[in-house]
Amino acid sequence: MMEEKAKQLLQKYLNGEANAAEIKQVEDWYAQLDNTNNKVSEERKTVLREKLSANIQSAISEKQIKKHFFSRYPILKIAAAVLIIMSASFLVGRLNEQTFSATSQIVTTTQPGERKKITLNDGSEIILEPSSKISYPSKFNGNIREIELAEGEAFFTIAHDEKHPFHVQLASDLAVKVLGTSFRIKTYQASQNIEVLVATGKVAVQRGDKVLGLLTKNQSLRYSTQTEQASRSSTKDTTPVTIEFNGTSLQGVIQQLEYVYNIEIVLKDKALSTLKTTATFNSTQKPEEILGILCSLHHIKYSATENHKIFKIHK
Repeated sequence: MMEEKAKQLLQKYLNGEANAAEIKQVEDWYAQLDNTNNKVSEERKTVLREKLSANIQSAISEKQIKKHFFSRYPILKIAAAVLIIMSASFLVGRLNEQTFSATSQIVTTTQPGERKKITLNDGSEIILEPSSKISYPSKFNGNIREIELAEGEAFFTIAHDEKHPFHVQLASDLAVKVLGTSFRIKTYQASQNIEVLVATGKVAVQRGDKVLGLLTKNQSLRYSTQTEQASRSSTKDTTPVTIEFNGTSLQGVIQQLEYVYNIEIVLKDKALSTLKTTATFNSTQKPEEILGILCSLHHIKYSATENHKIFKIHK
């Protein structure tokens, strides 16, 4: 997984298609060679630089890189040489198994009978169950927040951020992709199944580029590593998740409730959108109950469709 992403990143940089964050990511990686805290030996650094220097010209000739790209990206020659001369596995393996981010990876494990609570730098929280192993960056960089659950079970409560999707990488090339929600994953090596159970919001489970399922609240997906087949079902995993508002505007409250419960809430009077709310609920409560309390606080009303999927708030 990391090797393929490394190749894609370098290829985008080479083609002049990388955005500002991706350009910085490649340049930060190269700058790591001079970082005294990097565990790569000086001998290895010297060998790497010699390989780059010796092959830059042939790399440029082979890829027929246009001159204006070099003026735009100062170390594009280096990226080209890296892309052509070395496989991503060499880069990942030789450079202390680091990603192309300057941010270090943290590996956390639990012993049998032990549980740990992990708070990520974006505010997301993870409850790591016994006999589990997870890897995550000390700080998220780039457009995607990505971690890896290598073994075991964990419950995730992800901070909502539409601009930075959250990915959990699993075995068998599986990935769980969300914007901000809560869910449980079970992936034990001794088992032939990987399970994803959604408590709130919506998640997508993918294998490579294929979407195996879109799951919402109280739905689960089980993937068999033996048959490579996925099945969906309802779940009774009712792990409560706190829904907290601290001086949040009514518009912000609506957006969060829509995501948590996979519903639509229409605000009939836009002047109400700035009303502030401070309250704490949990996901075991029905949206009707929460909306009833909120409307009572602000002396407004709501109505719902028959299937309770669309709500309207009005004076």
